[in-house]
Amino acid sequence: MQRPTRPLILSLDTATEWRSVALSRGERQLALRAGGADRGHSSRLLEEIDEILRREGVSLKEIELFAVACGPGSFTGLRAGLATFKAFAATLERPVVGVPTLHAVALAAVPAPSVCAALPAGRGEVFGQLLEVTDAGSVLELGEASHLAPLRLAELVAGLGVSLKWAGGGAWAQAETLREFARSAGIMWREAGDVDTRLKEESRIVWTLAPQVESYAGEIARLANRRFQAGMDASVEQVRALYVRLSDAEIKEQCHASSV
Repeated sequence: MQRPTRPLILSLDTATEWRSVALSRGERQLALRAGGADRGHSSRLLEEIDEILRREGVSLKEIELFAVACGPGSFTGLRAGLATFKAFAATLERPVVGVPTLHAVALAAVPAPSVCAALPAGRGEVFGQLLEVTDAGSVLELGEASHLAPLRLAELVAGLGVSLKWAGGGAWAQAETLREFARSAGIMWREAGDVDTRLKEESRIVWTLAPQVESYAGEIARLANRRFQAGMDASVEQVRALYVRLSDAEIKEQCHASSV
Protein backbone atom coordinates (compact mmCIF):
# COMPACT_ATOMS: atom_id res chain seq x y z
CA MET A 1 0.00 0.00 0.00
CA GLN A 2 1.32 3.44 -0.96
CA ARG A 3 2.05 5.70 1.99
CA PRO A 4 0.23 9.06 2.10
CA THR A 5 2.64 11.95 1.45
CA ARG A 6 0.89 14.22 3.96
CA PRO A 7 -0.72 11.86 6.48
CA LEU A 8 -3.06 13.03 9.20
CA ILE A 9 -0.91 12.49 12.29
CA LEU A 10 -1.88 12.24 15.93
CA SER A 11 1.24 12.67 18.07
CA LEU A 12 1.81 12.31 21.77
CA ASP A 13 4.44 13.06 24.39
CA THR A 14 4.04 11.59 27.86
CA ALA A 15 7.77 11.22 28.51
CA THR A 16 8.63 14.78 29.54
CA GLU A 17 7.45 17.05 32.34
CA TRP A 18 4.69 18.56 30.19
CA ARG A 19 2.28 16.10 28.55
CA SER A 20 1.13 17.17 25.05
CA VAL A 21 -0.97 15.94 22.12
CA ALA A 22 -0.88 17.37 18.59
CA LEU A 23 -2.77 16.91 15.36
CA SER A 24 -0.82 17.53 12.16
CA ARG A 25 -1.19 17.20 8.42
CA GLY A 26 2.24 16.09 7.29
CA GLU A 27 4.63 18.55 8.93
CA ARG A 28 1.99 21.27 9.29
CA GLN A 29 0.61 21.42 12.80
CA LEU A 30 -3.17 21.84 12.97
CA ALA A 31 -3.74 21.81 16.72
CA LEU A 32 -1.85 21.35 19.97
CA ARG A 33 -3.11 20.39 23.42
CA ALA A 34 -0.51 20.90 26.14
CA GLY A 35 -1.37 19.27 29.46
CA GLY A 36 -0.24 20.29 32.90
CA ALA A 37 2.91 19.26 34.67
CA ASP A 38 0.97 16.68 36.68
CA ARG A 39 1.80 13.00 36.63
CA GLY A 40 -1.76 11.79 36.05
CA HIS A 41 -0.88 10.64 32.56
CA SER A 42 -3.15 7.62 32.34
CA SER A 43 -6.18 9.26 33.93
CA ARG A 44 -6.16 12.39 31.73
CA LEU A 45 -4.64 11.06 28.54
CA LEU A 46 -7.74 9.74 26.79
CA GLU A 47 -9.64 12.87 27.79
CA GLU A 48 -7.06 15.14 26.18
CA ILE A 49 -6.87 13.06 23.00
CA ASP A 50 -10.66 13.14 22.69
CA GLU A 51 -10.68 16.88 23.33
CA ILE A 52 -8.25 17.75 20.52
CA LEU A 53 -10.00 15.45 18.05
CA ARG A 54 -13.43 16.89 18.86
CA ARG A 55 -12.10 20.45 18.60
CA GLU A 56 -10.81 19.77 15.09
CA GLY A 57 -13.78 17.68 14.00
CA VAL A 58 -11.68 14.58 13.41
CA SER A 59 -12.45 11.01 14.42
CA LEU A 60 -9.80 8.58 15.60
CA LYS A 61 -10.54 6.39 12.57
CA GLU A 62 -9.35 9.19 10.27
CA ILE A 63 -5.84 9.23 11.74
CA GLU A 64 -3.35 7.88 9.19
CA LEU A 65 -0.23 7.82 11.37
CA PHE A 66 0.31 7.65 15.13
CA ALA A 67 3.51 9.16 16.54
CA VAL A 68 4.65 8.79 20.14
CA ALA A 69 7.68 9.66 22.27
CA CYS A 70 9.48 6.40 23.03
CA GLY A 71 11.92 7.66 25.65
CA PRO A 72 13.92 8.22 27.61
CA GLY A 73 11.73 9.92 30.18
CA SER A 74 9.23 9.20 32.91
CA PHE A 75 8.69 5.42 33.29
CA THR A 76 5.02 5.84 34.12
CA GLY A 77 4.42 8.37 31.36
CA LEU A 78 6.24 6.34 28.74
CA ARG A 79 4.30 3.19 29.49
CA ALA A 80 0.96 4.99 29.40
CA GLY A 81 1.69 6.77 26.12
CA LEU A 82 3.18 3.79 24.33
CA ALA A 83 0.47 1.39 25.46
CA THR A 84 -2.29 3.79 24.36
CA PHE A 85 -0.91 4.52 20.90
CA LYS A 86 0.14 0.95 20.20
CA ALA A 87 -3.40 -0.13 21.09
CA PHE A 88 -4.87 2.51 18.75
CA ALA A 89 -2.56 1.46 15.91
CA ALA A 90 -3.23 -2.25 16.37
CA THR A 91 -7.00 -1.85 16.64
CA LEU A 92 -7.30 0.51 13.65
CA GLU A 93 -4.54 -1.21 11.64
CA ARG A 94 -2.63 2.03 11.25
CA PRO A 95 1.13 2.69 11.22
CA VAL A 96 2.81 3.99 14.37
CA VAL A 97 6.28 5.52 14.79
CA GLY A 98 8.21 5.85 18.03
CA VAL A 99 10.38 8.98 18.25
CA PRO A 100 13.28 9.29 20.72
CA THR A 101 12.32 12.01 23.18
CA LEU A 102 15.72 13.69 23.13
CA HIS A 103 15.49 14.05 19.34
CA ALA A 104 12.28 16.05 19.77
CA VAL A 105 13.93 18.19 22.46
CA ALA A 106 16.82 18.96 20.11
CA LEU A 107 14.52 19.81 17.20
CA ALA A 108 12.67 22.33 19.38
CA ALA A 109 16.01 24.11 19.93
CA VAL A 110 16.02 25.18 16.23
CA PRO A 111 18.94 24.55 13.81
CA ALA A 112 22.26 24.09 15.58
CA PRO A 113 25.41 22.12 14.70
CA SER A 114 25.48 20.71 18.23
CA VAL A 115 22.69 20.40 20.81
CA CYS A 116 22.98 18.70 24.18
CA ALA A 117 19.41 17.63 24.92
CA ALA A 118 18.76 16.87 28.58
CA LEU A 119 15.74 15.69 30.54
CA PRO A 120 15.31 15.21 34.31
CA ALA A 121 15.95 11.61 35.35
CA GLY A 122 15.21 11.96 39.06
CA ARG A 123 17.58 12.20 42.03
CA GLY A 124 19.32 15.21 40.47
CA GLU A 125 20.46 13.23 37.43
CA VAL A 126 19.62 13.67 33.75
CA PHE A 127 19.09 11.82 30.51
CA GLY A 128 21.41 13.48 28.01
CA GLN A 129 22.48 13.14 24.39
CA LEU A 130 24.55 15.15 21.94
CA LEU A 131 22.72 15.75 18.66
CA GLU A 132 22.87 17.86 15.52
CA VAL A 133 19.85 19.64 14.05
CA THR A 134 20.33 20.51 10.40
CA ASP A 135 18.86 23.52 8.60
CA ALA A 136 16.42 21.11 6.96
CA GLY A 137 15.19 19.94 10.36
CA SER A 138 16.82 16.53 10.44
CA VAL A 139 18.21 15.29 13.76
CA LEU A 140 21.49 13.39 13.70
CA GLU A 141 22.99 11.51 16.65
CA LEU A 142 26.50 12.60 17.66
CA GLY A 143 26.51 10.29 20.68
CA GLU A 144 24.32 7.80 22.53
CA ALA A 145 21.63 8.70 25.04
CA SER A 146 22.96 8.35 28.57
CA HIS A 147 21.81 8.55 32.17
CA LEU A 148 24.30 10.42 34.33
CA ALA A 149 24.99 13.26 36.76
CA PRO A 150 24.80 16.80 35.27
CA LEU A 151 28.44 17.55 36.11
CA ARG A 152 29.59 14.37 34.40
CA LEU A 153 27.57 15.29 31.32
CA ALA A 154 29.09 18.78 31.35
CA GLU A 155 32.58 17.30 31.59
CA LEU A 156 31.96 15.01 28.63
CA VAL A 157 30.53 17.82 26.53
CA ALA A 158 33.35 20.22 27.47
CA GLY A 159 35.86 17.61 26.34
CA LEU A 160 34.53 17.91 22.79
CA GLY A 161 35.70 21.51 22.59
CA VAL A 162 32.73 22.80 20.58
CA SER A 163 30.10 25.51 21.00
CA LEU A 164 26.59 24.17 21.48
CA LYS A 165 23.09 24.68 22.79
CA TRP A 166 21.72 23.10 25.95
CA ALA A 167 18.03 22.22 25.61
CA GLY A 168 15.28 20.53 27.58
CA GLY A 169 13.90 20.43 31.10
CA GLY A 170 17.06 18.78 32.42
CA ALA A 171 19.20 21.66 31.16
CA TRP A 172 16.88 24.22 32.72
CA ALA A 173 16.71 22.34 36.03
CA GLN A 174 20.51 22.18 36.14
CA ALA A 175 21.18 25.60 34.60
CA GLU A 176 23.03 26.94 37.63
CA THR A 177 25.29 23.87 37.78
CA LEU A 178 26.02 24.10 34.06
CA ARG A 179 26.62 27.84 34.26
CA GLU A 180 29.13 27.51 37.08
CA PHE A 181 30.90 24.65 35.35
CA ALA A 182 31.17 26.69 32.15
CA ARG A 183 32.66 29.64 33.98
CA SER A 184 35.21 27.47 35.76
CA ALA A 185 36.18 25.86 32.45
CA GLY A 186 36.55 29.19 30.61
CA ILE A 187 33.48 28.58 28.47
CA MET A 188 31.21 31.54 27.66
CA TRP A 189 27.65 31.00 28.91
CA ARG A 190 24.62 32.61 27.31
CA GLU A 191 21.07 32.57 28.66
CA ALA A 192 18.12 32.12 26.31
CA GLY A 193 17.51 35.37 24.45
CA ASP A 194 20.91 36.92 25.23
CA VAL A 195 22.52 38.83 22.38
CA ASP A 196 26.26 39.50 22.44
CA THR A 197 27.84 40.84 19.27
CA ARG A 198 31.30 40.18 20.69
CA LEU A 199 30.80 36.47 20.08
CA LYS A 200 31.37 37.04 16.37
CA GLU A 201 34.80 38.44 17.11
CA GLU A 202 35.88 35.82 19.60
CA SER A 203 36.92 32.23 19.14
CA ARG A 204 35.84 31.10 22.59
CA ILE A 205 33.60 28.09 23.10
CA VAL A 206 30.05 29.22 23.82
CA TRP A 207 27.29 27.29 25.59
CA THR A 208 23.80 28.68 25.04
CA LEU A 209 20.72 27.72 27.05
CA ALA A 210 17.90 27.31 24.52
CA PRO A 211 14.46 28.77 25.32
CA GLN A 212 12.28 26.66 27.59
CA VAL A 213 9.68 24.52 25.79
CA GLU A 214 6.55 23.07 27.37
CA SER A 215 5.34 20.75 24.60
CA TYR A 216 7.08 18.42 22.16
CA ALA A 217 4.15 16.69 20.45
CA GLY A 218 4.58 18.91 17.36
CA GLU A 219 8.25 17.99 17.01
CA ILE A 220 7.40 14.32 17.48
CA ALA A 221 4.93 14.54 14.58
CA ARG A 222 7.52 16.18 12.29
CA LEU A 223 10.19 13.59 13.07
CA ALA A 224 7.75 10.70 12.76
CA ASN A 225 6.55 11.95 9.38
CA ARG A 226 10.12 12.11 8.07
CA ARG A 227 10.85 8.58 9.25
CA PHE A 228 7.58 7.37 7.79
CA GLN A 229 8.25 8.99 4.39
CA ALA A 230 11.76 7.52 4.39
CA GLY A 231 10.22 4.04 4.53
CA MET A 232 10.80 3.24 8.19
CA ASP A 233 9.05 0.16 9.57
CA ALA A 234 5.95 1.63 11.18
CA SER A 235 4.47 -1.56 12.59
CA VAL A 236 3.32 -1.86 16.20
CA GLU A 237 6.02 -4.47 16.87
CA GLN A 238 8.89 -2.05 16.15
CA VAL A 239 7.80 0.53 18.74
CA ARG A 240 9.68 -0.09 21.98
CA ALA A 241 10.48 2.03 25.00
CA LEU A 242 13.95 3.52 25.19
CA TYR A 243 14.51 3.60 28.95
CA VAL A 244 18.32 4.18 28.95
CA ARG A 245 18.43 3.18 32.63
CA LEU A 246 16.80 0.49 34.74
CA SER A 247 13.70 1.28 36.75
CA ASP A 248 14.01 1.64 40.54
CA ALA A 249 12.34 -1.77 40.95
CA GLU A 250 14.84 -3.40 38.60
CA ILE A 251 17.76 -1.73 40.37
CA LYS A 252 16.51 -3.02 43.74
CA GLU A 253 16.08 -6.49 42.27
CA GLN A 254 19.67 -6.47 40.96
CA CYS A 255 21.00 -5.27 44.32
CA HIS A 256 19.06 -7.99 46.11
CA ALA A 257 20.36 -10.65 43.70
CA SER A 258 23.97 -9.52 44.11
CA SER A 259 23.69 -9.65 47.91
CA VAL A 260 22.38 -13.21 47.97
